[in-house]
Amino acid sequence: MSHASAFDFRSAATGVVFQDKPLATLSPWLAKSRAAAGQDGLQFTLVTPSSTAVSLPLGAMLAEPGCQWLATTAEGTFFDGFTGRVHQWDGAAFQPLDEIGEDFLLTPALPSGLVHVRAETMHPASHSTRIGGFTAQLFTELTGAAPTGWGVAEPVSEPWDEAAVTAHCFERAPETAFLVVVGHPRVGTAAPVIAVVTVERSFHGVHESVELLVESPEPLDAGQLDSFSARMHRNHARTAVLGHALAFSSLARPARFTGVSVPACAVFGPEALQDYGADAALAAAGPRARL
Repeated sequence: MSHASAFDFRSAATGVVFQDKPLATLSPWLAKSRAAAGQDGLQFTLVTPSSTAVSLPLGAMLAEPGCQWLATTAEGTFFDGFTGRVHQWDGAAFQPLDEIGEDFLLTPALPSGLVHVRAETMHPASHSTRIGGFTAQLFTELTGAAPTGWGVAEPVSEPWDEAAVTAHCFERAPETAFLVVVGHPRVGTAAPVIAVVTVERSFHGVHESVELLVESPEPLDAGQLDSFSARMHRNHARTAVLGHALAFSSLARPARFTGVSVPACAVFGPEALQDYGADAALAAAGPRARL
């Protein structure tokens, strides 16, 4: 199957799309281009200037196998936007070299603080199961309000509605559903909260997994962390890890070294403790841990 029109440039092994803008998002066009590359057995490569940042949904797609994000420098070199590794075109594909691009190590301009959450719950595989309630609880805890919208690309196209989200996921099953969910900014901040939600069926049930970013100039305090943990416990999180991070710009990832988020609290459900044991987990987690 040929999808030559889906790319700005195509070789025998690679489909390339160029984005020359300050912020690159998961547009319907990029999603279709990625799908076309997969159907044709091509590496999908997004090429941007080194000054471009990518949104959380686009970053999640580009981190998948078969995808790469390459940033260009003024000298015409290419480096991986996530790792900084320099790449060189060999006529068919971009090949990595054993060096890090200098632009990748520059301090990001105007970095902002944020809270980074990864959380998951499992629903029964039943027609009465509702998808999205767990995601809404995360938004409510961190922003004070439920999500405002959802879709499969950016900008989102649908108002938030758990019944519609559930229907979409059941229509996609047994294939995995990938959703973009947005909400109000946290009080005192400007960037609307954003999340990617993955819903997939397994032998055990229906998994609702969420990765969420919310702007937060200061780390959450002990009371806020306890409140987050309690809500995740009430809503049957299998796992929920909240961390603090810097160096993003309005919740978008720059093509720069951003480090990793520093874990602030974690919740583990009974499945996670089954093999390890509650007593051993408490001992390892430190004095603030509790069952």
